[in-house]
Amino acid sequence: MEIEADIKLNLPEWTEYRKKNGLDPLGMQNSSVNLYQTFLPGISNVTLRIRYYGLYAWLCENYAKRVGGENPETWKRYIRRTEALYALIAYRHGGESGVAGIEWATKAFESAGDDPIDFAEAAEPGSETHYLQQAWGAYGAAYGSQVFEIGILTRSTEHEIPLPTQEIGEPLAKAFEEAMGPLASQFFATIQRGTVSKAELDQFAGISPSEIALTSHERQLYQDILLKVSNDDDAAAQSRRLSVLLILKVAELLGREPKPDEVRWILYAGCDDQGRKLELDSSALEAQRQRWWVYHANDLSHVALESLLKFALDNLGNFPTGTTLARLIPLCAGQIIDSADVASTNWNGLVEAIEPADNAFDRANEYSDWSLSQELVRSAGRSDEKVCTPELAWKAIRLLATLHKRIKSEERDVAAELARFDPDAFRSLLSEIKFLDKNATENLDDLLGKLIEERVIRRHLWVALRKFRYQRDYTFLIEMDEGRLRLREKDGPVFTNPRLGPAITFVKDIHLVGGQGLTDDGVEAVGSQ
Repeated sequence: MEIEADIKLNLPEWTEYRKKNGLDPLGMQNSSVNLYQTFLPGISNVTLRIRYYGLYAWLCENYAKRVGGENPETWKRYIRRTEALYALIAYRHGGESGVAGIEWATKAFESAGDDPIDFAEAAEPGSETHYLQQAWGAYGAAYGSQVFEIGILTRSTEHEIPLPTQEIGEPLAKAFEEAMGPLASQFFATIQRGTVSKAELDQFAGISPSEIALTSHERQLYQDILLKVSNDDDAAAQSRRLSVLLILKVAELLGREPKPDEVRWILYAGCDDQGRKLELDSSALEAQRQRWWVYHANDLSHVALESLLKFALDNLGNFPTGTTLARLIPLCAGQIIDSADVASTNWNGLVEAIEPADNAFDRANEYSDWSLSQELVRSAGRSDEKVCTPELAWKAIRLLATLHKRIKSEERDVAAELARFDPDAFRSLLSEIKFLDKNATENLDDLLGKLIEERVIRRHLWVALRKFRYQRDYTFLIEMDEGRLRLREKDGPVFTNPRLGPAITFVKDIHLVGGQGLTDDGVEAVGSQ
């Protein structure tokens, strides 16, 4: 791409900039993020407990009934007070995880002694003793967008205060109030008062995130949000349902609560690390698993290329005054070729010679996709503390070749998911495979040189320049001046985070998954789908 070939940026030594790290240095992580956002809509990496959804539905309805004001600042104050009180309840109940403001609650509770705890000041917007710095609390930072996505809340046409929807929000608000029983009015009065005694916190223990009653209507409504068969036109709900079912299937396979990384690898490999097959009993579930395969393969592709970036940066660091691309590129390519453990003259030959592991998740096979990627992320590093050696750089090449062969031999339709991304703005597994196909018959060392120069170094400079132009963020890892490259910072391979952790916590919160895998309710939920 010509725009990438002519980048030159001179900054005076006194120029100030904000240091930025981990911001997609090759512009490839954004395709993974855009893809996984379609898998679990309504759940994000910062929506950590499902009971907040019921709490906000209940607060919305009761605010409308008991306060009724249309001033957004008043509504903000009620949100913040409710969240601060909820943090105190969760701490008193045993320091539950995933609760906004829990660190503040710990200090506030311990310092109060026998006195009532004043949470009104900590909940005041702009307070120096804030429970949470974000102006709109956890609602604004995490949950607000998701409760609208799911359809729990909706926007009013008359004012800025959200309203619970008739279909989901109102029933959920009612169910949350039923769970509180006679304490519901006391809970709202406590929010208004802004102080709470420790005895009251004990009374409110039943509304902690982990205390969703097994036989309650509230629990069933959360399960419906995650698993109920929706209108065929609701593609988001259908995708969420299928992804949650896949998580439950993995828990069933393992016989215990799965870890987020295990879920993604089992969906990619189609089996666990011991080779036990993930049995899926519907074409819809298998199709969703294939979508997860493409996402994870896309993640592996940028892990490989980000490893090559780290390799180039480590080499560049050996030239304190900088060096030219003409010198750096053959140096990097030559070192990789010298470390190769597969003899080949071109990319086609390399792909043909590579034998992917039967089980991509095989932890014992040093050439499995899991082993290669784990060694790259663990050993290549993202700073000077670790160095990406030529041997590691070769493993990045081997991982790319493995992905290429899987796509060809297993007839993976990556275009079905990735072709919708603009190839100029979004680099992805698809764009990189097209590049490798186009240059597949070139001499291998020439191809590696072109790969590092065009798809790594110049690509990074182009991405960083766009961020500087449009976001005013200075993210350059390399500076180019009068034809010489100089190292600024280092970065390296990292996986994206596809919301699996919160989703697993959600199904635990509603008693579908426990220590032995699927609970009886989990088995019933999977069987009824």
